[in-house]
Amino acid sequence: MTTSPPPGRGPVSRIVLPGPARSVQGHRAGIVTRATAGAVDLVVAFAAVGLGYAVWSGALFVLGPASFRFPDPGGLRLLVCALGVLTAYLTVAWATTGRTVGNRLLGLRVVGEGAGGVGFVRALLRALLCVAFPVLLFWVLVSAENRSLPDVLLRTSVVYDWTSSARRGAEPTTAPAPMVLPPDD
Repeated sequence: MTTSPPPGRGPVSRIVLPGPARSVQGHRAGIVTRATAGAVDLVVAFAAVGLGYAVWSGALFVLGPASFRFPDPGGLRLLVCALGVLTAYLTVAWATTGRTVGNRLLGLRVVGEGAGGVGFVRALLRALLCVAFPVLLFWVLVSAENRSLPDVLLRTSVVYDWTSSARRGAEPTTAPAPMVLPPDD
């Protein structure tokens, strides 16, 4: 006979948010939060390019250790590679969960109309606009709705969302009343 764990001792079954976070859940994010998430995503993309360079260099070393020299990819080639990696990273993240690493750290999600998913095509177009014309993101500063130009053009929004990807769009619950549990003997 299996018994369930005592109340409060099993896996966490609900999301509990502090009051300040709960009050902005689902609201559109401002420029500071979005820019911070974007900076984190830039670091992720550049780290991926750096890792790719390390793998490329390692492969060249393994294939010819006697004549090995670190490859010189050139500045323009490196820039194009970094922008391509960033575009692919943003597209995949927004099309699947609506979150990048930066978004997850700051409790943000990119959503389409009605808080639904963005889809691959819209995610790709949004990523291309954001990477090619990052100045368009600063429209948030003058927008009464906290939306960038890519958001307006593609009917997307960046909202505060601390729910897990499995519970996309679900409202967080409030904290349950505290329980006093007997000591384990």
